[in-house]
Amino acid sequence: MSHPVDTDQLPDRLVEYGNAAFVVTVGGGGVPKVVHVPVVWDGEVLRCTPGRGTLANLGDAGPVTLVFPGSTPDVHSMLLDGTGRADGDVAVISVAGGVLHRPAPVTPGDEAHC
Repeated sequence: MSHPVDTDQLPDRLVEYGNAAFVVTVGGGGVPKVVHVPVVWDGEVLRCTPGRGTLANLGDAGPVTLVFPGSTPDVHSMLLDGTGRADGDVAVISVAGGVLHRPAPVTPGDEAHC
């Protein structure tokens, strides 16, 4: 089961989940790129400094998903969707929404209802 995450909850959620996220973008030809970087919430947008490939994927406005894994296997992961853009060496991400996604089953195949 998933639970919505609103942007007004982000400061508290980032304290809970930490500031390290997997940032997922898609490049030309639909090739995904995943990087693990620290992010900062400035009250309006998330900012991070990924590599050139991620920044190229974002360009002026590209879709982006951030994944914050749960701290233990029984904790929901936080997934945030939004639009990112490159501003020099910084990715600026406007969060459109997110969810806390249920933990994976301990054993593959056990009650996996995606």
